Amino acid sequence: MVGTLAIKQGILLLWGIWLGVVTLLNVLDALKVAGRLPESWRFYSHNFEGIVQATRIYDTPLWICRGMYAAVIVWEATATVLLLRAGFAFSPAAANLAFFVSLSLWGAFIVINEIFLTFMVEASGGYSVAATHRSLFTTFLVSCVAVALLP
Repeated sequence: MVGTLAIKQGILLLWGIWLGVVTLLNVLDALKVAGRLPESWRFYSHNFEGIVQATRIYDTPLWICRGMYAAVIVWEATATVLLLRAGFAFSPAAANLAFFVSLSLWGAFIVINEIFLTFMVEASGGYSVAATHRSLFTTFLVSCVAVALLP
């Protein structure tokens, strides 16, 4: 029989693995943008172009977009390590820290979406990163609550 500790660890490991894949794809994207991968390389996130497009509303310089992307990758990598660590060696404090860092990331994206008016894409019927970030924040919050409340 699977106990609640295994369920808590599974939730943390699932998110750690998923965010690790996201981080890897963003690193590959950064390498592709930097010209370190061949033009034919297809396995990358395409998120850097999304940042450039979203920040275009304010004529944001490319160096700021690069800095924002690097900060996101470091934040994602940190959250990945914390989620995996909490999943493998569960403790409530480690789980809380992992979810705090993860929720902070998604919360920061929600604020950035507002600053750069990315929600306007959603209103016009297009793909919305704002909706994706709100969904991820909510899903991580539900996971955090589940891990905290399971006995």
